[in-house]
Amino acid sequence: MPGQPPVSVVHTSDANTKLTDGIRRRCFNCCTTDTSTWRRSNLSPGKVLCNKCGLFERTHSRPRPEQFPHKRGAL
Repeated sequence: MPGQPPVSVVHTSDANTKLTDGIRRRCFNCCTTDTSTWRRSNLSPGKVLCNKCGLFERTHSRPRPEQFPHKRGAL
């Protein structure tokens, strides 16, 4: 808004931090700040995960890797 100083944004992966205009969430695993749903981590209690990392962790009981090894051959 005109006449007001800009708000600096701080990102946190702590699930217990209250969100405000200056505090936003960040995935503990992949550091994304934009997701459809935030999930709590079972492997790292008190941390939040993006939807992709949270679903991967729940189904595989391990953190989602940054890159997946190619398992398929040429199509």
